[in-house]
Order: sequence, then structure tokens, then C-alpha cells
Amino acid sequence: MLHLVTSCRTHRQAFLPLLILLMLLVACTTTEERDASAPSPSAAVGSLTVEEDDYLSAAVPTSTRSDDPLTVSVDGASFAIEHGPFTMSFGEGAVSDAVLVRHSTQPTALALRPLGTEANLLAAVTSVNVRDGEGGRKEVALSGATDWAQFAMTLYLYPQQPGLLRYRVVVSPTNSEAPSALALEWDAVDPSTGEEAPTNFTPYAERSPFAAPMLYGYSETMDATLLLWQDLTRLNPFMTATRYSPASTVGRRGRSLGHTISRTDLQRLPTDEAVVLYDGYLYLAEGEPADETVMFTRYLQNVKDIYELIAKPATEPADWQTLAEATLRDLDDPDTWVELEGKRYWRAYVSDSRQSAEAITQLDVGLGAARYAAATGDEQAQAIAALAERTLADFYNPQFGLVQNSGPLSITGNQGRGDTWYELGHVLKLAEWGLLDSEAARDLALRSADAWIDYAHTVDYHFHRFYNFPNPDNPEAAWQGTEREPDAAGGYAYYMLLLHDLTGESRYVEEAKAAVEALAGYGFGLAYETHITAQAAAACARLWEMTGDAHYLDLAYGPVANLVRLSWLWEPEYGTSGEVTTFWGLGPTQQSGVITPKEQYEAWIYLDEYLRLAGDEIDPAAATLVNEFLSYTLEVMAYSLPPRLPEGIAQPNATAYETVPTNRLDLYIPLEDMRDGWGKWGTIGQEVYGAGMAPTMGALLVAE
Repeated sequence: MLHLVTSCRTHRQAFLPLLILLMLLVACTTTEERDASAPSPSAAVGSLTVEEDDYLSAAVPTSTRSDDPLTVSVDGASFAIEHGPFTMSFGEGAVSDAVLVRHSTQPTALALRPLGTEANLLAAVTSVNVRDGEGGRKEVALSGATDWAQFAMTLYLYPQQPGLLRYRVVVSPTNSEAPSALALEWDAVDPSTGEEAPTNFTPYAERSPFAAPMLYGYSETMDATLLLWQDLTRLNPFMTATRYSPASTVGRRGRSLGHTISRTDLQRLPTDEAVVLYDGYLYLAEGEPADETVMFTRYLQNVKDIYELIAKPATEPADWQTLAEATLRDLDDPDTWVELEGKRYWRAYVSDSRQSAEAITQLDVGLGAARYAAATGDEQAQAIAALAERTLADFYNPQFGLVQNSGPLSITGNQGRGDTWYELGHVLKLAEWGLLDSEAARDLALRSADAWIDYAHTVDYHFHRFYNFPNPDNPEAAWQGTEREPDAAGGYAYYMLLLHDLTGESRYVEEAKAAVEALAGYGFGLAYETHITAQAAAACARLWEMTGDAHYLDLAYGPVANLVRLSWLWEPEYGTSGEVTTFWGLGPTQQSGVITPKEQYEAWIYLDEYLRLAGDEIDPAAATLVNEFLSYTLEVMAYSLPPRLPEGIAQPNATAYETVPTNRLDLYIPLEDMRDGWGKWGTIGQEVYGAGMAPTMGALLVAE
């Protein structure tokens, strides 16, 4: 049996039996549970057959969103569908060459034309058929041929999800003369005339590079939220054949929406071979969200329904205790540390040549080792924790009243400016380490409290990205800064609650309550640094547990939705990606385009806590998606350790910083940057400041 060893509370429950059950269910999914439209080893769409890997997926979503009847009628080469407030049609009226999707009482419709208006495949449809699919879904098959290719499109309609449409397009080129003037597949039109029409579209969340392949927003003229998605995992053969980069699809261009495909991509496809060109979802939900909570929960519900349908790789967690011991051994390697003034300080990166250190590394390595030592009694972990603990006071700046990142202070002097998530992370980890009985860490966490409270009050809990430390020569400038780190309010609240655990003082709880209110109003711009975003969710769950006020659970949907949006909800199988898993990898920031171990393993810690505290009370969609993140992280993060990677994925030379010239691919120190199959991993370097990952995860997954 697994149980959780924690630094944060003295009354933890047994570790996540729900997660373990989920992992078993994922591993044991039967072929009957897989999508009937994509059986292994091949799937037929119309008369075209494509080979597919054996992914996990469901035939229909498990949730019931509506009991409205789904009706489909076919008349020759046309069809009409009604389901709740939404209708779909083809071959009728002014827009006969497109699948028309609309709210039955609204003036604007969306017209689906694969490859766009000029190259529209559906202009050449010769056959329309409807059939009953697995789980009560309806399937409408359209097929035909153009001068360039044979094609077949299947539409999937789900009995308890009005407004949810899957569209899957397979082509088999007959020559290399691909059409030009390609465009996105969805256009807004007036259904009575076919003319372009306004959507009055308010985007809530657009694609973050390489993360969840989606677009989410509200159309006033359709009176519906719109979630557009591409199942990129099923497009791997297309991406392999064309060397396509899916970094920015799905997107929008003017009043058009959809999946970006170029003529060059089509010209690279082999002739007389079937390939999936689109495997997309459109999810319309009636009405404008009344507030952020409704917006976030609807997003999570819609994503959860689509998530159950998309292709997912099977997953198996790594042996984190073995990996922890390998990392602890490698932290003795001289390329990971520097000696300054008679003390060992761990470097920020492997081979980092700077003759200074950073608090972030000492705390990550030290706390990870301390957790593992507390869980297992491991002597190497005890030794590393003790060495790191000796350095902690060297980063405390009495003028600032807090722990700065650069140090030791006797070498670096005062740090020029702060970056909120760095310094906030320091005191939070000190408090966590203090709860593991480190008096040095406890003292520094408490000594820093007044400065952090002063900062929070000065900015009304809306923390800057870069800020000024207190300076007696210019006291008015203290805590002033530029840009915002919105999720830092949640990290600050979590720190305050840790101080309450350390002292029992109620003032810290009141600070946490005030801070989490500042999370509202940012929408999908809330996340700045994603492990801090996860701390926000955990802080809200703690406050709910303490007060019983469901308002705090509502606030937590924002951090959770932001994290789902920034996760890689697809699996690259092209280039060098075929032998590793990055599904549910987490980006560190809004526009990073990479997966980073430091942020993901810490997000795992805090989302685990969120789910254990609140899992029975939150929307099932949020619980399902967080559970999936927790499960896949146990495999994905292990691939950040270079000795576990197939040859050719990671590069031996780091190129981001002059002071970090080389990687050591023999060391179990995580690569900072995990990428898709067209990119080389480790361009930035190996983050010793994230090397607490394996010891921490090993500690939290200790067998009784």
C-alpha cells in the first residue's frame, strides 16, 4: 500500500487511493472501452483505411449533460441533425457545401469546410450515410474525390452531449498537385445567405505553444461558448510525413477558426496512402458564463468530455525510489556543486561555472533529501540534507528581511531586484522544511514573514513580477515593481497557512483568506509560474477544509483550469518522440513551449493535496483531470532524467547560458527542457535546482 510522507501537515491521510485505482484502470482498459472508430491495428473511414497505434479512448463521454433527444435524418446526399438547442446540416439551403452548425435561435452559424472555402473537400461529396455507433452515438459518413485526393469524413454525435461534434477527415492523395489557397476549416456565416457573418467572439483561452491543442471562448451571435480541439495524437502519421510542427494549431484568423494546414504539407504526403488530416472536436455550450467560476467549470467539463474521447497512451509509473537513490548519489558529483568559503553549495545547473550559488537550488535539493531521509532513513539523503541546511542562513538578507536568491550574501552582496516566485518559493520551502523539524529552516521562514506581509499589503496581494527590495535610502520604493505574477497570491496564501501550521497564530489564516481573493479576475491569464498556480489550488482547498466555505473551492477552479490549458494533452510520436511519453507534460509559463521538471513535480505535490482534501466535493470533471495529471506525471517526469532516455533525444552541450557549457547525460539530474520530437532536449541544461524531484517523489510514494 502507498502512503504520503509530507512536510506540510501533521494530519495527512493515506496517499491517494483514488490515484492508484485510476492508474490500474488506465493500465487495464479493454478493447471494448476503446474508441470503436479507431480499433487497432487499422480503422476504416468510408473506403479509406488508416493504420493506428493502440491508444486508450472511450466511445462516448461518461457524463450526462442532457437528456434531449438526438435525431438524425438523411435525404440522398444531405442530412439534418437536431440535438437540444443545436442543429447541424449538410447539403441544404444557401450553404450546401459545408456542415452547418448553429444554435437554432441565433443569427450566426459555423460552416465546416475542410481545407477552407476555396479548397473545400465537401464540395465533392458523392455519398452520405448514417449509422449507429457504439454507446448510442450517431455516425455520419461523407465521402468523395477531388482532382487531388479521395477523402472520407466521419461526424460523431454523442447522445448526452448536445453541441459536441467530432469530425475526422481521411485523405488519400492521388497525385502531388495539392490545392492552393488553403484556409482554416471553420467560418462564421449567415445561414440564410451563406455570407460571412460576425461572431462577436470573446476569446477566453487560446493555444499555448505545444500545450493543449484548443481554443475556447464565447460567441455573442451564437450565444454559446465554443471549445475547438484537435486530437494531435491521431495526427502523428500526418506530422511525420510532412515534418509538421503542431506548436500553434488550433487557432483563429479573422472570423475563421481551426487547424492550420499548408499546401506544402499536402504536397509532402505520399500518394495512394490514407492519412488522417483532421481529428477535431467542436463543443458548443449554450449561454454566456455568468462569472469566472462558471467559465472555468464549463471549460473543465467540456475538456473532460473531449478528453475521454481523444487518444491517450497507456502509462506505467517509474520506480521513483530507485531514481531517488540514483539522484542522491549523483549529487555528490563535482559537476553539481561548488565549494565557497568552506561550504558545499549545489550549482543551479550541471557544469555551471559561476562562483556563487542560488537559494532555489539549496532548498530544492535540501528539502527533497530531507523528505527522503524522513521517509526512508537513507544515510546519503541525510548527509545531503545536512549540507544544504548549513547554507540556508547565507541567503537571508537582514536589510530586506527575507531570503534572497543570490548568495552566499558575503560573496554576492545585496540582490538588485526580486522576482516574486523565486523569493516566495524560498520561504514556502523553508516553512515546509521547518515542519520536518529543521530549526534553521523554521527560523528563516518565520523571520521572513513580516517582510512578506508588508509586500502583500503594499500591492494589495497583486504581486509584481520584478520588484524592489526595501532600501533605507529610498523607503518609498520598497516593493514597487513591474508586470504581474497573478498566481503568486495563491502561493503567498499557502505560505501563510504553513506559518499557521508552525505557530498556530490565526493572523496567518486571515492573511491567506485575503490573498486568495486576489486570484479572481485574471481568467486564463492567472498562471504565471505553474507550480505556484498549483499552490493556489492547494491553498484554496486548505481554506475550504478549515472553514467549510465552498467559495474557496470555487476559487480553486481557476488555477486548475489554467493548469489543464498549459498541459500537453497529446502524445508526439514523430521524430525522436516515439520511445518516450510527454502526455500531460506541463509547461512552466504561458508561452514556454517546453515541459520543465521543476514546475511539474511541484505542481504534482500541490495538486495531490488539492485532490485529497477536496476531491469528493469538487466538480467530477476537475477531479478526473487532476487525477489524470497525477497519474501521467509519475511516468512523464522520469524521462527528464538523461540515463532513462534513448540515445539521440538529449544533446550533450547546453547552449542557453555561457556559464553552462555542457550536460552530463550520465547523471540522474533532470534536463530543464523536454521538447517535442523535432527538438533537442537539454538545450537549457540540467537543472540541479530541480534535482529534488526524484527524492521528493520517492518519499511521497514510499511503500509501508
